[in-house]
Amino acid sequence: MYSVTQAVEFEEIANPHSWFLVASELHEQAKQLMDSNSSRMTRRNFVEPQETTWSMSNRTVILLAGFALENIIKAYLIYEYPEFVQNGFLSKKIQTHELTKLAKRSSHLPYQSRSVNTLSYYEDGLESWARYPCGLNWAQTKEQNILSKKVWKNYMWLMRAYESRFKKLILKGWKGPHKFDGSFEIKGTWLQ
Repeated sequence: MYSVTQAVEFEEIANPHSWFLVASELHEQAKQLMDSNSSRMTRRNFVEPQETTWSMSNRTVILLAGFALENIIKAYLIYEYPEFVQNGFLSKKIQTHELTKLAKRSSHLPYQSRSVNTLSYYEDGLESWARYPCGLNWAQTKEQNILSKKVWKNYMWLMRAYESRFKKLILKGWKGPHKFDGSFEIKGTWLQ
Protein backbone atom coordinates (compact mmCIF):
# COMPACT_ATOMS: atom_id res chain seq x y z
CA MET A 1 0.00 0.00 0.00
CA TYR A 2 1.20 3.52 -0.71
CA SER A 3 0.88 6.63 1.40
CA VAL A 4 -0.40 9.98 0.18
CA THR A 5 3.11 11.35 0.67
CA GLN A 6 4.57 8.63 -1.56
CA ALA A 7 1.91 9.29 -4.21
CA VAL A 8 2.72 13.01 -4.20
CA GLU A 9 6.49 12.33 -4.37
CA PHE A 10 5.97 9.96 -7.28
CA GLU A 11 3.81 12.53 -9.06
CA GLU A 12 6.54 15.17 -8.65
CA ILE A 13 9.12 12.84 -10.23
CA ALA A 14 6.81 11.44 -12.93
CA ASN A 15 5.38 14.75 -14.17
CA PRO A 16 5.45 15.41 -17.95
CA HIS A 17 8.41 17.78 -17.70
CA SER A 18 10.53 15.00 -16.17
CA TRP A 19 9.71 12.71 -19.08
CA PHE A 20 10.68 15.52 -21.46
CA LEU A 21 14.03 15.96 -19.69
CA VAL A 22 14.87 12.26 -20.02
CA ALA A 23 13.85 12.37 -23.69
CA SER A 24 16.22 15.34 -24.09
CA GLU A 25 19.14 13.48 -22.52
CA LEU A 26 18.59 10.36 -24.62
CA HIS A 27 18.14 12.43 -27.78
CA GLU A 28 21.34 14.37 -27.13
CA GLN A 29 23.32 11.17 -26.63
CA ALA A 30 21.89 9.63 -29.80
CA LYS A 31 22.89 12.75 -31.76
CA GLN A 32 26.41 12.73 -30.36
CA LEU A 33 26.89 9.07 -31.24
CA MET A 34 25.43 9.60 -34.70
CA ASP A 35 27.85 12.48 -35.30
CA SER A 36 30.87 10.56 -34.02
CA ASN A 37 33.23 8.64 -36.22
CA SER A 38 32.78 5.33 -34.49
CA SER A 39 34.56 2.20 -35.63
CA ARG A 40 33.08 0.17 -38.43
CA MET A 41 32.05 -3.47 -38.31
CA THR A 42 31.90 -5.87 -41.25
CA ARG A 43 30.05 -9.16 -41.43
CA ARG A 44 30.60 -11.67 -44.21
CA ASN A 45 27.81 -13.98 -45.29
CA PHE A 46 29.43 -17.25 -46.39
CA VAL A 47 26.30 -18.77 -47.95
CA GLU A 48 26.05 -16.01 -50.53
CA PRO A 49 29.40 -14.21 -50.66
CA GLN A 50 28.38 -10.80 -49.42
CA GLU A 51 29.76 -8.31 -46.92
CA THR A 52 27.82 -5.75 -44.91
CA THR A 53 29.55 -2.87 -43.10
CA TRP A 54 28.02 -0.54 -40.54
CA SER A 55 28.93 1.79 -37.69
CA MET A 56 29.61 0.10 -34.35
CA SER A 57 27.29 2.68 -32.76
CA ASN A 58 24.34 1.79 -35.06
CA ARG A 59 22.46 -0.34 -32.55
CA THR A 60 23.08 2.10 -29.70
CA VAL A 61 21.95 5.14 -31.71
CA ILE A 62 18.73 3.36 -32.64
CA LEU A 63 18.14 2.25 -29.05
CA LEU A 64 18.75 5.74 -27.60
CA ALA A 65 16.63 7.42 -30.28
CA GLY A 66 13.83 4.90 -29.74
CA PHE A 67 13.83 5.51 -25.99
CA ALA A 68 13.92 9.29 -26.60
CA LEU A 69 10.78 8.92 -28.72
CA GLU A 70 9.16 6.75 -26.06
CA ASN A 71 9.88 9.29 -23.32
CA ILE A 72 8.59 12.31 -25.25
CA ILE A 73 5.41 10.45 -26.23
CA LYS A 74 4.89 9.47 -22.58
CA ALA A 75 5.41 13.13 -21.62
CA TYR A 76 2.49 14.00 -23.90
CA LEU A 77 0.35 11.18 -22.50
CA ILE A 78 0.97 12.10 -18.87
CA TYR A 79 0.27 15.74 -19.73
CA GLU A 80 -3.01 14.67 -21.28
CA TYR A 81 -3.90 11.97 -18.75
CA PRO A 82 -2.55 12.93 -15.29
CA GLU A 83 -4.19 9.81 -13.86
CA PHE A 84 -1.41 7.80 -15.57
CA VAL A 85 0.80 8.76 -12.59
CA GLN A 86 -1.86 8.49 -9.90
CA ASN A 87 -1.52 6.84 -6.48
CA GLY A 88 2.23 6.24 -6.76
CA PHE A 89 2.06 4.00 -9.82
CA LEU A 90 2.73 4.35 -13.53
CA SER A 91 -0.39 3.23 -15.38
CA LYS A 92 -0.21 -0.11 -17.17
CA LYS A 93 -1.66 1.73 -20.17
CA ILE A 94 1.76 3.24 -20.85
CA GLN A 95 4.00 0.42 -19.65
CA THR A 96 5.02 -0.53 -23.16
CA HIS A 97 7.69 0.16 -25.77
CA GLU A 98 5.09 0.07 -28.56
CA LEU A 99 5.59 3.59 -29.88
CA THR A 100 2.79 3.39 -32.45
CA LYS A 101 0.31 2.24 -29.80
CA LEU A 102 1.40 4.96 -27.39
CA ALA A 103 1.21 7.66 -30.07
CA LYS A 104 -2.35 6.70 -31.01
CA ARG A 105 -3.49 7.41 -27.43
CA SER A 106 -2.57 11.10 -27.60
CA SER A 107 -4.70 13.80 -29.17
CA HIS A 108 -1.93 16.40 -28.70
CA LEU A 109 0.90 14.60 -30.49
CA PRO A 110 1.59 16.30 -33.83
CA TYR A 111 1.80 14.56 -37.21
CA GLN A 112 0.13 11.30 -36.20
CA SER A 113 -0.20 9.89 -39.71
CA ARG A 114 3.18 11.13 -40.96
CA SER A 115 5.06 9.63 -38.03
CA VAL A 116 3.87 6.01 -38.22
CA ASN A 117 6.77 4.68 -40.31
CA THR A 118 9.40 6.40 -38.20
CA LEU A 119 7.82 5.23 -34.97
CA SER A 120 7.47 1.68 -36.34
CA TYR A 121 11.15 1.58 -37.30
CA TYR A 122 12.35 2.50 -33.80
CA GLU A 123 9.64 0.42 -32.09
CA ASP A 124 10.87 -2.64 -33.93
CA GLY A 125 14.37 -2.04 -32.56
CA LEU A 126 13.18 -1.41 -29.00
CA GLU A 127 11.22 -4.64 -29.00
CA SER A 128 14.04 -6.85 -30.24
CA TRP A 129 17.20 -6.38 -32.29
CA ALA A 130 18.44 -3.11 -30.78
CA ARG A 131 18.55 -4.67 -27.31
CA TYR A 132 19.24 -8.34 -27.86
CA PRO A 133 21.02 -10.53 -30.42
CA CYS A 134 17.87 -12.62 -30.88
CA GLY A 135 14.17 -12.69 -30.10
CA LEU A 136 12.46 -15.13 -27.75
CA ASN A 137 12.21 -17.57 -30.65
CA TRP A 138 13.05 -17.93 -34.34
CA ALA A 139 9.90 -16.09 -35.50
CA GLN A 140 10.75 -13.05 -33.36
CA THR A 141 14.41 -12.92 -34.38
CA LYS A 142 15.41 -10.22 -36.86
CA GLU A 143 18.64 -8.80 -38.19
CA GLN A 144 19.43 -5.32 -36.99
CA ASN A 145 18.46 -2.51 -39.31
CA ILE A 146 21.25 -0.30 -40.53
CA LEU A 147 20.27 3.30 -39.86
CA SER A 148 20.01 5.25 -43.09
CA LYS A 149 20.41 8.99 -43.46
CA LYS A 150 16.74 9.23 -44.47
CA VAL A 151 15.47 7.42 -41.36
CA TRP A 152 17.73 9.57 -39.16
CA LYS A 153 16.50 12.73 -40.89
CA ASN A 154 12.87 11.65 -40.29
CA TYR A 155 13.67 11.00 -36.62
CA MET A 156 15.25 14.45 -36.22
CA TRP A 157 12.27 16.13 -37.91
CA LEU A 158 9.81 14.26 -35.70
CA MET A 159 11.68 15.04 -32.48
CA ARG A 160 11.77 18.76 -33.39
CA ALA A 161 8.01 18.71 -34.02
CA TYR A 162 7.36 16.90 -30.74
CA GLU A 163 9.62 19.31 -28.85
CA SER A 164 8.04 22.41 -30.33
CA ARG A 165 4.47 21.40 -29.51
CA PHE A 166 5.33 20.08 -26.06
CA LYS A 167 7.06 23.32 -25.02
CA LYS A 168 3.86 25.22 -25.79
CA LEU A 169 1.68 22.72 -23.91
CA ILE A 170 3.76 22.56 -20.75
CA LEU A 171 4.02 26.36 -20.59
CA LYS A 172 0.22 26.39 -20.14
CA GLY A 173 0.70 24.34 -17.00
CA TRP A 174 -0.04 20.86 -15.72
CA LYS A 175 -2.03 19.77 -12.71
CA GLY A 176 -1.28 16.33 -11.38
CA PRO A 177 -3.83 13.96 -9.84
CA HIS A 178 -2.68 14.86 -6.31
CA LYS A 179 -0.98 18.11 -5.26
CA PHE A 180 1.48 18.85 -8.04
CA ASP A 181 0.67 21.93 -10.09
CA GLY A 182 2.97 24.01 -12.25
CA SER A 183 4.08 25.23 -15.61
CA PHE A 184 7.49 25.03 -17.20
CA GLU A 185 9.24 27.35 -19.57
CA ILE A 186 11.66 25.26 -21.58
CA LYS A 187 14.52 27.19 -23.16
CA GLY A 188 16.91 25.90 -25.75
CA THR A 189 16.08 23.56 -28.56
CA TRP A 190 16.78 20.10 -29.93
CA LEU A 191 17.74 21.64 -33.24
CA GLN A 192 21.24 20.80 -34.34
